[in-house]
Amino acid sequence: MWRRPSDVTANGLDGNMMETSVAVWSGRARIWLGAGLFLFALALLLSWGAQRRLDALLDRLDARTLDESAKVLDNLLAQQRKHLTSTVGVLSEDARVRAMVVTPTFDQATALDLLTDLKATSGASVIALLDSGGKVLAVVGAPEMDQLDLGTSSLVQSALEKPSAQLWAFANKVGVLSATPVRLDRQVRALFMMGFEIEDALLADIQRAVGAAGAVFVGDGIVASASKDPEIERALRSAAELPPGGYGVVAGKFLAGSSRMSDSAVPATVAWLVPLFRHADEVTLTRALSWLPAVLVGLVLAFMIGLVLSQPRVGPSLGD
Repeated sequence: MWRRPSDVTANGLDGNMMETSVAVWSGRARIWLGAGLFLFALALLLSWGAQRRLDALLDRLDARTLDESAKVLDNLLAQQRKHLTSTVGVLSEDARVRAMVVTPTFDQATALDLLTDLKATSGASVIALLDSGGKVLAVVGAPEMDQLDLGTSSLVQSALEKPSAQLWAFANKVGVLSATPVRLDRQVRALFMMGFEIEDALLADIQRAVGAAGAVFVGDGIVASASKDPEIERALRSAAELPPGGYGVVAGKFLAGSSRMSDSAVPATVAWLVPLFRHADEVTLTRALSWLPAVLVGLVLAFMIGLVLSQPRVGPSLGD
């Protein structure tokens, strides 16, 4: 088909301009796509970093719960020691107690009856009467202490001077034990002793108030626990094996810690654990919003890719 030279020239010029325009568009598209990919990768990195920071925050909150639980127990035991020291000092002045001390011949049966009454009225777990050397003459609530010589214990040594209290381990429990001198004519004639054990209810109250489940161990045995759930008990046993003062994940879903019970006459350990990320529900919205920048950049990038793919490709014409 014959075409005028002017038509050929015009058509060639239009084709060149189109090819140039498409080439310029393609170059700019690559630049924008590259920038979009970079921004998308940066947004993903920032969102991932935000998730890591949230996880670290939740870890710190869990660890703080463990620390607060331990502090609450220490404070409660300190208050109990103070109260028990005051109580045992008052009871040591009871006329019935002093009568047992001044009796020339010690009557153990009578002493046990009296100690049983005092135990019932005071609510104590253990009540005992010792001679001035520290030997147990009569005891109610801890039969394993009967006739036991406690003269070398730090509790008895301190009690010879003034009322003293200390954590103590019995056969199957741990408690606060206090002793005070019974003096006649300014001489120590005997020692009066009283103790309260750490009960499951105390640890259960701490769990309800703070959120951590706890258990007290003497050796491998649990003497008090906030929970009787077998799974929790296994996790607490694993927690008790952690180095004191450290934290670790046990049973795959608990953050746990352990510590030695201070001021104790025996090696007693208290273990604590909380579910991992127990405050996660409180930051669900924040966690979702942290991915919003990456989602928005991804949508823009998808739009740009679709726009590039929708551009016509330039190829040789049939007339060439």
